[in-house]
Amino acid sequence: MTEPPLAPAATSHRLPAFGIGAAGAVLGLLPWLVAGTLPLQNLWATQTMPEDMPYVLLPLSQYYATMLFSLVLLGGVFAGLAVRVARRGRAVSMWPAALGVALVHLIAAAQSFVVLARGLGLMDGSGDTRAALYFGGMLGGTVVAAVLAQVGLWMTSRPSVAVASLGIALAAVPFGTWVVRWFAAFAGPSGPWMVVSSIGYWLPAVVVGVALVWCGVRPVGRLAVWAIALLSVWVVPAVFTAIGYGLGMRVLQGDVREMAEASMQVFPSVMAEMWRPVVLAVLIAVVGSIVRVAVAKRSARLADAAVTS
Repeated sequence: MTEPPLAPAATSHRLPAFGIGAAGAVLGLLPWLVAGTLPLQNLWATQTMPEDMPYVLLPLSQYYATMLFSLVLLGGVFAGLAVRVARRGRAVSMWPAALGVALVHLIAAAQSFVVLARGLGLMDGSGDTRAALYFGGMLGGTVVAAVLAQVGLWMTSRPSVAVASLGIALAAVPFGTWVVRWFAAFAGPSGPWMVVSSIGYWLPAVVVGVALVWCGVRPVGRLAVWAIALLSVWVVPAVFTAIGYGLGMRVLQGDVREMAEASMQVFPSVMAEMWRPVVLAVLIAVVGSIVRVAVAKRSARLADAAVTS
């Protein structure tokens, strides 16, 4: 089934496109913005209670690294999907949308890292080498996430269904993190319900399965999208878990090499536990594709019968 052509971009629609990009980036950060006090910092210059930590637009903490990545990345994905939908009705330029995403991320990063630098003592020179290394690492990770958000915007806004569906599939695991963050934002002192962890575990598989149904299997080259998407729902959660484990090892005291080794040690065991979501994604994709083909054939028969009658 071919997609209807998307309208070409026009200069008169650059401002709405900029707004779409900015709105997508804000939506990506929204689960954090509703209750975004800075997480406690191991290297904070002054002793501060959790409720007294300043408000920031990004979750800057090694313990929140995968969440930070997910919130920033999804801003580009959401904007790309919005651009794709908007193009069906009128011309929408992609580059203003990309600028809107980038500007929101720049503002959020500037505000958050200024707060972090002050708290670490880097503004007045009282911070040590570890504080500077931590600051640089968080900043570097944020820049990488912002760049990948632009890639997500480009992929999900493409006219090609194969490229767009692959972009959605690759963002499935971050989307699970994004949804779980909504529950955590409004949870009480006891934290979110136990069922929330199950949502984060299974939801990416559902997203990947639906994306593959939309992608289809023809032409045969789209099977490569299937392979990459199914691999992502197995590997990406393991990568997220391994990175979180390595960064969360306080006993390593910021030793990057030791953190990397700790992450590599836990990675195989996590991979061994992540096969179930892959099975669910395959089931959804296969069953959904069969149903889609059957519905398409039935619609074609009904259309032929209406013409001949």
